Amino acid sequence: MKILLIHKFHYMLGGTETFHYNLAEALTAAGHEVVFFSMYDERNIPCAQDKYFVSNVNYNDPNLSVFKKVKIGIKLIYSFESKHNIEKLIQEEKPDIAHIGLLHRQITFSVVDVLKKYNIPVVMHLHELTAVCPCYTMLRQDGTICSDCATKGYWNCVKNKCMKGSLSKSLLAYAEAQFLKHGHYYDKIDLYIAECDFYKNLVEKAHFTNSPIVKMNNFLPINQEYKAYYEHDNYILYFGRYAREKGVLTILKAYAEMNCAEKLVLVGKGSEEEKIKEYVTEHNLQDRVQVNGAIFGTEMDRIIERAKVVLVPSEWYENGAFVALQALAKGKIVVASNIAGLAEIIQDGDTGFLAEAGNPDSFAAAIQKVLDMPDEQYKKMSEHIVEYAKMRCDAKKYVDKLISMYSELISVKKGYK
Repeated sequence: MKILLIHKFHYMLGGTETFHYNLAEALTAAGHEVVFFSMYDERNIPCAQDKYFVSNVNYNDPNLSVFKKVKIGIKLIYSFESKHNIEKLIQEEKPDIAHIGLLHRQITFSVVDVLKKYNIPVVMHLHELTAVCPCYTMLRQDGTICSDCATKGYWNCVKNKCMKGSLSKSLLAYAEAQFLKHGHYYDKIDLYIAECDFYKNLVEKAHFTNSPIVKMNNFLPINQEYKAYYEHDNYILYFGRYAREKGVLTILKAYAEMNCAEKLVLVGKGSEEEKIKEYVTEHNLQDRVQVNGAIFGTEMDRIIERAKVVLVPSEWYENGAFVALQALAKGKIVVASNIAGLAEIIQDGDTGFLAEAGNPDSFAAAIQKVLDMPDEQYKKMSEHIVEYAKMRCDAKKYVDKLISMYSELISVKKGYK
């Protein structure tokens, strides 16, 4: 089987890209062929199909004229370049099925029109909530969770300037949402995959599509080591994006009030990095908090393995949360927000601890439970966590189920020959 993976980033950026490459690797290991369609970027991982990739779209350039912003705005809603390029790729590669990750505002749903033209079945992963919230996070500018667009209409995105506080960007997001709604683009997807029950239930209640939605827990790489690393170097770890919705400032506030010997180690990059560094300086935490940039690969594995506790303090509707799964596979006790998909991954008191999202006191109390844990109890919990992760995140089981669904869709569509 030849699978076309469509995702707007073709370099390692975050959890969705981790899934993207894990899926490609697992499908290839199972004997299938994978081809890619994405957006050009100098950081891209080279592949045979990159000649078909679309040009990079940057609407945030402050030097753009009004005319160019309008031109780019149209391209972000419906890209004829994407449409043209993917047709050339399909004609050459003749994929059996397409699996979409992220495509809003860079690749756009124009590619779906081409896939339908060639009768290629389309699966789409619900990595985020753009279909029910044009700014995808379901957060207002003040950080509060909001469901107005899902329940009252997309215009609330403009009303509340949800896209980075910008009226023009919010209008663009609204225009895209309306275009996709009235073009029935979400009904053109044959099957959606949600990573947690919370997402599945939320999008079903929003009635944005008539297509079926199935829930599949995220998996870890085919070569994932499942081992309890219960020996540690006495530090508390956060790794992931430095973004408002990730709740890093909440754990900084919690840590500032804690009287503990353990250091707090932060690993990542993102828009909140300067705010994080400013908070550390203003509260004289330089000797206790270590702020790192993004780290990947074996170096990141070692950092996770030596942590005493891993924090996932998200303040938005988190989905499959790879950071939590990676930590669990190494037997790490995770303290996470009691929200959305995280509350399905972490079983409070059994495979980790849950805290109230955005509440520093709640996080401080949950973290302290781990720090106070006797060594033998810590070791026993760590070993239990590994067994749980192994059962929940098995790559082979995931791919077997996915291929079965692919095959069923292909048999209905007959594919493109």
